[in-house]
Amino acid sequence: MSISHDEAVASLHVLVAVAQADGSLHDEERKALEAGLKEVGLDGEISPQELFDDAFSLDEQVKLLGSNEAREETFKSAYSLAWADGDCSDVEKKLLAKLRVELGVSAQREAELESLFADQAEKKSAYSFIADPVERKKAIVSETRKCAIVSAAFGAVPFPGIAILSDLAVIALQVMLVRDIGAMSGREVSKKSAKKILAGFGVGTGARIALSNIAKLMPGWGSLVGATAAFASTWALGRVVGDHMAAGEEIDAEALAKEFDAAKAEGKKAYDANKDEVEAVTKKGEIQEVLTDLKDGKVDAFESRVSHLG
Repeated sequence: MSISHDEAVASLHVLVAVAQADGSLHDEERKALEAGLKEVGLDGEISPQELFDDAFSLDEQVKLLGSNEAREETFKSAYSLAWADGDCSDVEKKLLAKLRVELGVSAQREAELESLFADQAEKKSAYSFIADPVERKKAIVSETRKCAIVSAAFGAVPFPGIAILSDLAVIALQVMLVRDIGAMSGREVSKKSAKKILAGFGVGTGARIALSNIAKLMPGWGSLVGATAAFASTWALGRVVGDHMAAGEEIDAEALAKEFDAAKAEGKKAYDANKDEVEAVTKKGEIQEVLTDLKDGKVDAFESRVSHLG
């Protein structure tokens, strides 16, 4: 299915309402949403002023969502925005409860979403410190390429709903990549620290997941868009984190923003050279099984299958 421009704007206004549930849209929240718009390619469809600065009535925006699918996917996106970063406030919970009723979403659907965002177990890297800088660089580049290819296969999943799960799989891969680069560089990187790095670069956030789900409802969105974006962001993450962490530097995402954007542009070009490998991973037919492992919290099985896919 697809939605109209007005429905897309309404969906995005619901997200803004959740972000400003405490009474105002904080600068950090606005930046996260703006970065998400750019990351999933919606910045050319919806202007920041249209989204953030024009006054709107939440009740009126909800009424603009005509189909059951649009209403359910909007709720899923709103839930993702509130819960993906692990800290949903009481006021956000209250608004989500109100939206669930007004959008006609069942309690069972909400319970399914809750299980998706349950915190997963921490797992240590299978890699160890590589003393030789040449060998270390070679290993980091190889791991980055593998993770980018598998990320692209997940990013190509075109269906809303399951798209949230595929986006979570991309994030899990990117967290794994940062952790493994840390291990190769002689540093232990926790899942929390890795997620903080992702968020600093505008990937792996609740805003990005929420906006990606809405983007996949819009006309003209295709699997290529999601695959390219997932590949490019994973590629850029590996390149920037790999270069600086291997040199013993702390990762300051704000200071490295331009370098990350340049690496992402490079990653989009690199995707074209790796399309055959992405298609080969997709054709293995194991994507659904890997997603099920992630959904069920089977971290060991997820990482094992991902390594096999790549």
